[in-house]
Order: sequence, then structure tokens, then C-alpha cells
Amino acid sequence: MCALLAGVSHADEVVDQMAGGSINWSSGVISAYGYGVAPDDEPLVKQRLLARRAAQLDAYRNLAEMVKGVRVSSETLVEQMVAQSDRINTSLQGMIKGAAMTADHYQNDVATVTMTMSLDGRFIQMIAPEVVKSGMTAAWYDKPVQWVLARTGQFSWPEMSLFPTAGAAESTQKLFIIDNPNQLELVKEITRLLKAQPQPQVIEQLEKQIEFYENNSNFTGILIDASQIGNFELATIPRIRNQKGDIIYPTNDDLTHGRIKGRPVSYDFDVNDAVRNARIAVKPLIIKAESTYKARNSDLVIGEAAVNLIKTQQTLQKALGNAEVMIVVSR
Repeated sequence: MCALLAGVSHADEVVDQMAGGSINWSSGVISAYGYGVAPDDEPLVKQRLLARRAAQLDAYRNLAEMVKGVRVSSETLVEQMVAQSDRINTSLQGMIKGAAMTADHYQNDVATVTMTMSLDGRFIQMIAPEVVKSGMTAAWYDKPVQWVLARTGQFSWPEMSLFPTAGAAESTQKLFIIDNPNQLELVKEITRLLKAQPQPQVIEQLEKQIEFYENNSNFTGILIDASQIGNFELATIPRIRNQKGDIIYPTNDDLTHGRIKGRPVSYDFDVNDAVRNARIAVKPLIIKAESTYKARNSDLVIGEAAVNLIKTQQTLQKALGNAEVMIVVSR
């Protein structure tokens, strides 16, 4: 069950509260609580130390159980990975033993401790290969991009120059030069429009597209607004897909080739708070999620307009490569 952690200067964080601890999906940490008391027959000088040690062991047990229940993706829990891979089981045991004590309290002969483990960095690198093995579809960007003139707001122009200046020192005349297949297809489409429609109408369309592109560039990250998707399930590695089901992010290459060395996304409850998050600030592209993908409740579907924009914006490609992605979820 998600809960709120509020601070004076911090936004509400997305936290799953459990009997033995909590998972903070915003900061990417899992915390387990432990309680311990010392035997009555021990000397008073040793009782606090022994109670603390018992509390640590209790916290380690709780942490191990909680980590196994962490959802990695729509298809997989950590528990399933542990059962299928000795490598993951061994690595995970080491990470649990290396958990940090972040709280230590002793009162009325009872010790209370909190042990915290990161779900970032090393944890992601440990589970990523197994996520890839679970069967991701082909990368969406491997398919040919169809450059077509679409309605304003549904397409972004590729970054290209159709009219480079040749011999600027000799003449201000701008020459019409095509130097790649994408430009050729685009020019063919514009030519077709000029033949089919009055020139002023075509120019107006082009000017709107130019304005749209200039207003939708230089993004600092990607924010997926899934606040209206009630069946979305929090996961360490959620996936973003297009309407056909092709995975946009994170892809096999993102997870296995070192492009993403930590959590691929972070979470927030509020769009306005998320926009100010250092991960994506200060001008993220905000995309409304349309739904989850079929029965995969940790996979979000976005529209083709957003997919086209991501395809044509180098800053958005860079944002994906740097894991500058956040998801806003319902409370």
C-alpha cells in the first residue's frame, strides 16, 4: 500500500509501507525494521549490545523477505530470479549483509534498528541481465522511420537543413540540396502537397511545424504521467511501450550495454513536484500514459505522437540514455 512521506521542503515520496519495513520508490531504497531484547540473566552492561545484535538479525531477516517480494518487471519478482539463478541468489545475500544501519534506538530494554539497502546501482546491474532474458521485444528504434508531414502536435520535424548555403562568400543564393534518404522522402512529400494544395496553405502548414519543433526541443528529461492509470504496478524496471507493444524504454541495449547503471526511472505522486526533481528538471517532456500493456501492469503505453517526438529529438534520446525519466503514479 502506497503511503506518503512529507517533509518541510521535500515533495511527497512514493513509499510502500509494510509490516517489516518500507520500499521508497522515489529514492530507490528498501528499509527493514528489527526488534530485539537481551536475556534477563545477562549482565546489564551487555544487555544493550545483545539486544541490538538481536534487533539486527531480525532486521536482516525482514529485509531478506521484503527484497524477495520486490517487483522487478511486469513478469517477474526478485523471488523468482533468486530461485532461477545461483548468481543472483549469491549476489543478493551479499547485498543484504552489506545493508547500512540507518536508525538505532534503545529504550525499556528493547533495541530497535533500521537496516537500509539500495535498489539502485549494483542491484540494477545484478537483475538487468535476467530481465533481458525474460524476453523483451525488438527495440522500437530499429525500425525505419517514416518521415511524413503530419498534423501539428502529432509529429516533430527531423533535425536537418534542406537549404544549406553554398559559397556564402560568393553569393547569398541558397541552393536546394538533398543529401540523405530521409530528406528525399520529406521533399517528395512536400512536393506532393504543393501540387495538391495552394502554396500559401502548404507554407502555413510548414510554418506551424517549424514553430512546433522549436517549442518542443531542448528537453531535459521525460515525465510519464500515469496518475490516471489505476492498475499500474510499481516496479524496479517498468517498461514504456508504443501502441503496438514495441519497447521504447528501457531496451535490451539500455540494460546490458552499460547505458543505464542505476534505476531506469524514479517515481512521484505529483506532476508539478516531479518537474522540479533534479532527475528531469527543468524542462521535461510530459507524456500522458494511455494504459498499461495488456496483462503487464508495470508496462505503460504511450501514444504515437509522443513516440514520433522521441524519435526525432536528440535531447530526448540523450535523456533516455541518461535515465532522466520519471513516472507520476496515482496515490
